[in-house]
Amino acid sequence: MDDRKLKDRVRDKIREEWGKLRLLSWKARLAYVWDYYKPLMVGIIAVIAVINVGITVFHNMQIDTLLYVYMVNCNAYYVDAQTLTDDYTEYLAETGTKELGEKEEIEIDTSILLDEDDYSTNYAYQMKFTAVISAKLCDLALMDVEYFTEYAGWSYFLDLRELLTDEQLEKWADRIVYLENEEGESIPCALDLTDAPKIEEYAVYSDTVYGGVVVNSENMELCSSFFEWLLSE
Repeated sequence: MDDRKLKDRVRDKIREEWGKLRLLSWKARLAYVWDYYKPLMVGIIAVIAVINVGITVFHNMQIDTLLYVYMVNCNAYYVDAQTLTDDYTEYLAETGTKELGEKEEIEIDTSILLDEDDYSTNYAYQMKFTAVISAKLCDLALMDVEYFTEYAGWSYFLDLRELLTDEQLEKWADRIVYLENEEGESIPCALDLTDAPKIEEYAVYSDTVYGGVVVNSENMELCSSFFEWLLSE
């Protein structure tokens, strides 16, 4: 009897919700569902982010990923990450920097979209991005100015003087950006890549974009070569 009452209550609740939705436009229905079930959806997004990181870690155990690049807030709908990866892999071979073995790969991720106007989704993506950095699953990140400055303020990015050669520092002097870390020290932790040939060729970003190396990256040589590739004609 209790089971029957429970089923009746659930059925009545479904009918009640459907009755409300029938009176709304499709756009209004989506807004209603999002507002009503937002806590549940945020939880689902967060769980998916954690699972995604777990899958990446497991994948790493099978394949040696030589370089992880995250292109945050890029034109994800238009950018083909695989095309970028293939182009960069060819560049590595052509310049004699690295020939990828059968179980080696380069990973470029364009999936993270941060948006202050959408707190719930923004929180889930920030949690994922923080997790991949903590797990050393990100070597180099490209971001719009606002978010790069924010993460630089948390000391997430390496001082480029520890990465680039004197020749590179001189060659890219007009691209180097100084930002404050959490100690209030201004350090050269970003390159302005807005008009970098590869960024423009593949229309990766429409606005100003900075690139930096994550402080716990262990792939300095490839990080340096990735900058060279982005800035090559």
